[in-house]
Amino acid sequence: MISVVIPTYNAISYLPKLLQKLGQQTLAHELIIIDSGSTDGTKELLNGTKATLVNIDQASFNHGSTRNLGLNIAQRDIVLFMTQDALPVTSNTFELLVNMLCSSDNIAMAYGRQLPYAETKIFGRFARMTNYPGTSLIKDKSLISKLGIKTCSCSNSFAAYKKDALKSVGEFPDDTILGEDVSVAARMILRGLSIAYCAEAEVFHSHDYSITEEFKRYFDIGVFHNEQKEVLKEFSQAESEGIKYVRQEIQFLRENGHSTLIMEQVIRTLAKYIGYRLGRLEAYIPVNLKSRISMHKSFWLR
Repeated sequence: MISVVIPTYNAISYLPKLLQKLGQQTLAHELIIIDSGSTDGTKELLNGTKATLVNIDQASFNHGSTRNLGLNIAQRDIVLFMTQDALPVTSNTFELLVNMLCSSDNIAMAYGRQLPYAETKIFGRFARMTNYPGTSLIKDKSLISKLGIKTCSCSNSFAAYKKDALKSVGEFPDDTILGEDVSVAARMILRGLSIAYCAEAEVFHSHDYSITEEFKRYFDIGVFHNEQKEVLKEFSQAESEGIKYVRQEIQFLRENGHSTLIMEQVIRTLAKYIGYRLGRLEAYIPVNLKSRISMHKSFWLR
């Protein structure tokens, strides 16, 4: 048995199908839900299930500390984290991920493949196809020179950890705007541990961001990279990977008959870059402005 931890907020539109898929998993698990002040019936729905429901104030939610709360409640040695909008594709999704995690004593964390939902638009689909390819990979310190920042790329939307390994690197950072998973993965790799990408373990999880949302999201990524610069300094700069991504995206649009979207792609790229650079300079920006240009307004207003 493993422990599954899912933070929720106004998740009523996701939970019925998600709970159904969780109930079909071949791997037995305890389910821990940490809800941060839902007002849409989420808590009432969960009260009728076997899940352990933990209520916290909305203002106290943080990507790192909230997951640490779940980690320390969890009764099992393996803890699998998901988000409310991630949906297992098959009944053995958990089993495949945990099998890879346990395939080597040196693997400390494993994360799965994220597939776009059927209704996802072209930019969202490309992001999932590029960041979550069809081939599994075990990543360790030896790959830093080849993969750069992508060596520690991962996602807590669907990831399993050996509890002892996660605790050995100090758990998740307890006050981070996002990227708690990447910070932990980087520390694990630098300590000589491995992280695994399991392409066979699949969930549906994707987003269609507007240009404004892309700007705000990349502002937050810039903030995270600035916060965690000491941890990430051994890895290559994110800008170099961004350039590669843009070139691949343009090629993808051309090859799939979407050349008319290249101008929009250019605008999106500029929005991402400006947002990211502002995020790296967040120490010089007033808090009230940061809260307006961030996707995580509550992070700045606490």
